[in-house]
Amino acid sequence: MLASSHNFAIASWMKICPECKTEYPGGEVFCPGDGARLLALAEVPLEKGGDPLVGRSFDRYEVVRRIGEGGMGLVYEAVHTGIGKRVALKVLRDDYTQRPEVVERFQREAKSASLIGHEHIVDVTDFGVTPTGASYFVMEYLEGEDLATRLERERTLRPAEVVKILLQCCAALGAAHDKGIVHRDVKPENIFLTRRGEDGDFVKIVDFGIAKMSALDGAGEPGRKLTKTGMIFGTPEYMSPEQAAGKPLDHRVDVYALGVILFECLTGRVPFVGDSFMGILTKHLTEEVPRLADVNPDVDCPPPLEAVMLRAMMKDPAARYASMAEMAEDLRAALGGRVAPETRETFERLRESASAKSRRVAWAALFALAAAGVTGAGLATLDAEDGREAALVEQATSSLAAVEAPPAEPGPSPEAPALPPRVWVRVETVPAGAEASVEGAGLACGPTPCEIEVDAGEAITIAAVRGRASGKAVVTPEGRSTVQILLTEPKRVRPASEKASPAAPPKSGRDDLKIPDIFR
Repeated sequence: MLASSHNFAIASWMKICPECKTEYPGGEVFCPGDGARLLALAEVPLEKGGDPLVGRSFDRYEVVRRIGEGGMGLVYEAVHTGIGKRVALKVLRDDYTQRPEVVERFQREAKSASLIGHEHIVDVTDFGVTPTGASYFVMEYLEGEDLATRLERERTLRPAEVVKILLQCCAALGAAHDKGIVHRDVKPENIFLTRRGEDGDFVKIVDFGIAKMSALDGAGEPGRKLTKTGMIFGTPEYMSPEQAAGKPLDHRVDVYALGVILFECLTGRVPFVGDSFMGILTKHLTEEVPRLADVNPDVDCPPPLEAVMLRAMMKDPAARYASMAEMAEDLRAALGGRVAPETRETFERLRESASAKSRRVAWAALFALAAAGVTGAGLATLDAEDGREAALVEQATSSLAAVEAPPAEPGPSPEAPALPPRVWVRVETVPAGAEASVEGAGLACGPTPCEIEVDAGEAITIAAVRGRASGKAVVTPEGRSTVQILLTEPKRVRPASEKASPAAPPKSGRDDLKIPDIFR
C-alpha cells in the first residue's frame, strides 16, 4: 500500500555521525560525543562501512547491502523478514527529503509503476519512511544487467536481438500509455535485462521517476502541476524535439526514444552527440538523423528496419508511430524483410507532399530504397535553401534512377523487370526458442517457431542459434513451407590429462571379480 503525502510531512530529517553511528535531528551539525561532522545518508562513505541502513531492520525489511545509486535515490538489497523474500529498496537521498516537489516525484515513481501492473515493468509492492526520515519504496529484486551495460561490453547487437528487446519495450510502454502514463526517460540504463525461465533477455522497464501521468496530474490543488510547460526533463541523447524545446508532449516521446535506442544498438553510438546539454538538444531540433552506415560502416541492418528507426525519429510527432502496438507490428515485419502497409503509406504521403527543398526527402528516399529492395545505395548531404538544416538525398543508382527519373522521350514507360514471388518459410527448431536467419540475406526471425519471407525458387541456407547450440538447413521453397532444424552443441574434446589411464591388471582373491565399467 502506498503511503499518503501526510506521512512525509511528519517524518523528521535525520543526520548520522559517521564515527559512532548516532542519529541526530537535521538541525545538528557536529556530533556532541566525538565532534565529527554529521552526514546525510547519501554522504556516508561506504568504504568505512558507514551506511546507517545496512544491517538495520524496519517495517518488516532487513537491509543487506547497497547495490546502486542514482541522482535522487540509493538502491539496497533487502529481505522481507516475514517471508524471507529478497527485495530491492529504493531510498530517497536524505538531502532531498525536505524538498516537497522531489518527495512527490519520488512517490509518483512508485505509483506509476504499481498502476501499470505489466510483466515487463518492475513491480512495486510497498512504500514507507526509513528510521532516518527518508522516503523509500519496495520493488522486485532483479538479477542481470541493463541494456547500457550490454552495449558497453558488446558495442552493437544483431537485428534479431534488438527487435526482441524492443518488442518487449513496446509491450511495456504500450501498457503504460493505455493507463495515461508517459515514461519520458526511456534509455538503455532504464531497460533491465533479466532471466525468466530459459529467456535470458527478459525486459523490465525501470525508473518512472519523471513519468507524466495524465490520470493523476489533474488531482490535487487547482492549477497546480508537478511539471510545468517549458520544463525540460530527461536524458538529452534520447529526448524528442518537442521534449527538448519544453513543449507539451504525449506518448510519442517514448516512441522517439525507442528509435534512438534502435539506432544505438545497431551502430554502437547515439545519433546526436555534443559537448553540452543544449548542444545535443539543438541537434535533435535541427539536424537530420545520420545514416546508419555513415556512423558505422560495418552496420548490419536490413533497409526495412532502418525505415522503422527513421519513422520513430520523425521531427514531427504526427508522422511517428501513433502507438507502441503499431511500432511493434513494423518491427516484426522488418525482420521478415517487409515494410508494413501503414509505414509504406506514411512515407508515400510524405513523398507526395515534400518538395526538393523539404527536409523530408530523406525519409522518402529511404522508403524507396526499402520498397525497391536496393542495397548499398549512397546518400549525400545537401544544404537546404533556408540554411537551417541538412537533408539526406539519394545519389544515382541504376535501379532507383529508373524508378525516379522521367522517360527521356515521350512514349510508354519501359516495363519493370518481374520480381520473383515471395513465400513464407516457417522455421521450427528442436528445442524451440532459437534465433533464425537466412545466411547472406539479412533476414531473420525469432524466437522459433517463427516465419521468414523469402524469394520463391531460390536455394537458401537457414541457420539457427540458441545459446551454444546451433544448426542449419538448406531449402528451396516454392510455396509456403516448414523447415525443421535440430540444434546440437559442439562436442567437448577431452584434454589428454582427463583421458582414462589403462586399467591395472586384476589382483588375486576377491578382487578378481569383474567390476562393471559403470562403477569404475
